[in-house]
Amino acid sequence: MIFLSSGLSAQYFNGVNTFWKKQRHSFGFGIGAANFLGELGGRDQIGTDFIYDLEWSATRPALHINYRYQLGSRVYAKTQFAFGLVGGNDVLTEEIFRRNRNLHFRSTLYELSLQLEVDIIQFANSSRYNVSSANRKHASAIYLSLGVGGTKFNPKANFNGDWYALKPLGTEGQKQEDGPVDYSLYTVVLPLGAGFRYELNREWTIGAQLVHRVTFTDYMDDVSTNYFDNDLISQTQGELAAHFADPSLGYYVDESGRELPLNSTFTGAQRGDPTDNDAYFFFTINAYYKIQGSYKRGKGRVTKRRTRRAVF
Repeated sequence: MIFLSSGLSAQYFNGVNTFWKKQRHSFGFGIGAANFLGELGGRDQIGTDFIYDLEWSATRPALHINYRYQLGSRVYAKTQFAFGLVGGNDVLTEEIFRRNRNLHFRSTLYELSLQLEVDIIQFANSSRYNVSSANRKHASAIYLSLGVGGTKFNPKANFNGDWYALKPLGTEGQKQEDGPVDYSLYTVVLPLGAGFRYELNREWTIGAQLVHRVTFTDYMDDVSTNYFDNDLISQTQGELAAHFADPSLGYYVDESGRELPLNSTFTGAQRGDPTDNDAYFFFTINAYYKIQGSYKRGKGRVTKRRTRRAVF
């Protein structure tokens, strides 16, 4: 009897939870904030990995639009286009070597990705719009997401009020014969995140998510390796390239407020950290509109009961 009741219960819920097949397709958008994890700016200490070096004041806007298709009761596939602004500035840190470096950048990000969302915890919503609560059993959820995509970036820096693209200037000697290989403005990204969604009614769902992007480049901020010979850059590429290659202050301020000489940007000195690729993340508030479809369950087996006729 125990096994029989378990089987009947499973069949019942399998039937109930097929309601999602009526709403496989949805379109969504999100708006929120973007932040960058790279060499520039950061906390008042020597650079560290991941969020330990995050500069909250460098937060910029982000948005995305997407199409989502529900593969199963817990799994969604999503195609997404995202747009964001990121930046970093050494004046935002009090760490003496980074502040003396005095580099900065900003960049617009264009990202196209394919992502998979998997509900790990599902919640039951009460009936809100003439649909039985059983059919809304999995209306809200906490989910994890992962995916793969590509991002275009273009780091720029300001000089006398004008913003200049840094890649064509070869600030780490990329334009020199014995300099490093030039970098690409495109990178593969791996979006990894978590989120929460809540169903308002038959059509609309809202939620929030935090997605961290792992990248395969260390040049989103135009900083990665060592200082090149700045006199050679100035002679062959011009004063503008030399300025953006090394705009260092040449001093640091001690605890008593005195300015003391500091030469930490000579040829061959560390400019960035090539062992740690750049990253960025978006935190967004999202809304989805579900396209209503029709779904018919398969016909089950019908058994006719025989009855005896009474003959008088």
